[in-house]
Amino acid sequence: MSDSYHNDQVNKFPLFPENGMDPREFAKNNATTPTTGLIVQSGSGSSSGTTDTTPPPVKIITNPGSLLQINFPAQGDITYDITPNMPLTLSLTGGTAGILQRLTLIVHQPAGGGIAVSLPSAHYKDGTKPDVSLEAGATTIISYITDNGGQTIYGGL
Repeated sequence: MSDSYHNDQVNKFPLFPENGMDPREFAKNNATTPTTGLIVQSGSGSSSGTTDTTPPPVKIITNPGSLLQINFPAQGDITYDITPNMPLTLSLTGGTAGILQRLTLIVHQPAGGGIAVSLPSAHYKDGTKPDVSLEAGATTIISYITDNGGQTIYGGL
């Protein structure tokens, strides 16, 4: 019998079974290159069966200052890839009622680290906002969803 534990893990991180890639390497590669091959169900919940392979847009924001408003788009999903240069307070708005939308927030600490990021108001697990890592070079990824035009926003890791 083969040692599947050893074969499926590298440095205690399980490999993706589809391609044997370390998830850290996957995240590193895909944070800086366009995503391809996504299939997204279109429409507002109907069973039309149509698909769209257009990847969600990524807004890369470096040195945003101390305040930044991030927005759900009118349609579809979006990713914000942010590297702050000073303590940052985020706010979150937008969205379209009747459509489930996702906003992915990727926060990269700069080489020096230690930049505090205050997350936007949302319903978080146990009512507590997740911590954004202060470690130099660290990346924190948080997803937000709404289906009622941003009136109710859920957030979590």
